[in-house]
Amino acid sequence: MIAKLLSATALACLATISSTASAQSGSGQKAPTANPAQPQSQPNPPSSKPEQQPTSKQPTADRSKLIEEAVTAVRETRNAVRAIDQNKPADAISALERATGKLEIVLARTPDLALAPIDDAVITYDVIGTVQDVERIRAAAKAAFDRGRMQEARRLMDGLASETVLSVTNMPLGTYPAALKEAAALLHQGKPQDAKRVLETALNTFVVTRTIMPLPLARAQSAIEEGRTLMEKSNRTDAESVRLGSLLARARDQLRLGQALGYATEKEMSDLVRAVEDMERRTSGKQQARGMVEPTRPMFDAANKASQPPKSN
Repeated sequence: MIAKLLSATALACLATISSTASAQSGSGQKAPTANPAQPQSQPNPPSSKPEQQPTSKQPTADRSKLIEEAVTAVRETRNAVRAIDQNKPADAISALERATGKLEIVLARTPDLALAPIDDAVITYDVIGTVQDVERIRAAAKAAFDRGRMQEARRLMDGLASETVLSVTNMPLGTYPAALKEAAALLHQGKPQDAKRVLETALNTFVVTRTIMPLPLARAQSAIEEGRTLMEKSNRTDAESVRLGSLLARARDQLRLGQALGYATEKEMSDLVRAVEDMERRTSGKQQARGMVEPTRPMFDAANKASQPPKSN
């Protein structure tokens, strides 16, 4: 697995260009194997993204500065734990004072911010195989599960993903600053081990949010959008008609792959496949078709939203 860690600025840009909600509180060449998903680094998320809402409406530069302050607060918290281990309570208190000061800056600038991003990673997995390959592996996994061979089924299913996953680690601003103050008070009372336990608990309460961007949906929508001009063009040339047919076939194949991989709901994926097949029918023989792309946009939005991991309570 190859993960590309992004800078705080990159995270801010990702949050800004995404369109709706992961609330505040990651192509058919044939090579059928039991584990077809190949992870790869992704410098930028794909062009069609599920909805994600920024945790702050601050301009990018200001937001990046706030993230930097939160990251520094975490570093100082770890410095405090290390100082306690070295029996240097005064150094630990100084580190906590610096951490608290950083968080006071964050809270003063964005008092409504519930989660402060402190780290992120983007990982892409891609299936190298056809729809038939995926269906064959699904059938083998189901057969293994039915025989009670759950681990065999898990290994078979493990590679069935074609997606970019954005994972963001967040500091809970509702509880973290209070934990720092509690630890500092315990240090002043001569209770370094109690202070250490409070700090370690705080460092283990970070919230990780994941946004999934299914690649088959992104590729299908990109092909449809690219073909829009050709669909609406009268008197297409033979070459243009061939190009349009190729784009729509790609969109249809990607949607069927996404359907086989279990993205969105069966109905949402079937509706998208039918929409593309309708485009193919209405544009055959150089026919001109207008207004066919716009209705698919909310359909893609809904499919992307339905592909997100369930939110924990």
